[in-house]
Amino acid sequence: MSSPTILILVREPTADSEALALALARQGAHALIRRPEALTVAIDGRSLTIMDGNGAPLAVDAALGWTSLAARDAGLWLLRALEQAGVPVMNRAAVLDGGQLKPVGSLVLAAHGLPHARTLLAGADADPDMLIATLGLPMVVKPCLGTKGGGVRLITDRTDLVTLLAAAAASRLPLYLQEHVPNSGVDLRIQCVDYRPSYAFRRHAAPGAFVTNLHAGGRAELVAPIPPALAALAMAAARAFDAPIAGVDLIESPDRGPVILEVNMTPGFFTAAVLAGDQRVVIEPAARAAADAIARGLIRMAASRRRGAALGHGTAA
Repeated sequence: MSSPTILILVREPTADSEALALALARQGAHALIRRPEALTVAIDGRSLTIMDGNGAPLAVDAALGWTSLAARDAGLWLLRALEQAGVPVMNRAAVLDGGQLKPVGSLVLAAHGLPHARTLLAGADADPDMLIATLGLPMVVKPCLGTKGGGVRLITDRTDLVTLLAAAAASRLPLYLQEHVPNSGVDLRIQCVDYRPSYAFRRHAAPGAFVTNLHAGGRAELVAPIPPALAALAMAAARAFDAPIAGVDLIESPDRGPVILEVNMTPGFFTAAVLAGDQRVVIEPAARAAADAIARGLIRMAASRRRGAALGHGTAA
């Protein structure tokens, strides 16, 4: 039997997609790295065919939905087409779609009773004094759709909040507001693969910065071993979202214990090592192990699909 072919659908080739392609190759699988713009879906009656840029049918056994916000519109419908064609996808389109929307993420955490930073989804007509009375100042505002720490900032006064409410009225989007949990500029990212914690690192904000994101200049510090209580919480969060791959961001509050900020559906599991500076030497082996674990999961999905096709239960992409 030929080696399985895994499609990696990406905004652009990154350290993550390259690491995963190598991990798949080490385990005897073949990776196809494609941007959504390179693919075409042919619909003929009830039949779907996924085609490469040259029009050749693309035969894949499983797919990784690594379509971040910049490729969201183009990527999500392609993931749905792949699923409809019988191709198993990690993370599924519905998981990626909901997980990328921060208000939906807060609702999922609340529905599963997981500790979450107090959050307000405020309409443009909300009374700013009521919002301040509920969350206090300072509070944090985040874009409903955002990544890499972009648009995340601290609101320190009423005037700033009133300005943001006016902007929300113009955009017809709610304000996504969270309490400011004191953290000394440090939070924790736990990378989960197959719903289980793979590795973790603390993120330290750059001097004078508010966000801890590594893309914004934050500093990484490997956490090993992961404390059991935090590992269990991260696993519960990944399962709440039904996300085999998830990055769980939380703050370790001395007064309240761990508080989840959000759960990322496309965490940079290998990019974290690339951006880790002098910590790369210790984080990279953990990131490589995460890539191997993702590859194993995709190969298992591919094998399951092939077994189904052999029994006549599958459809061809």
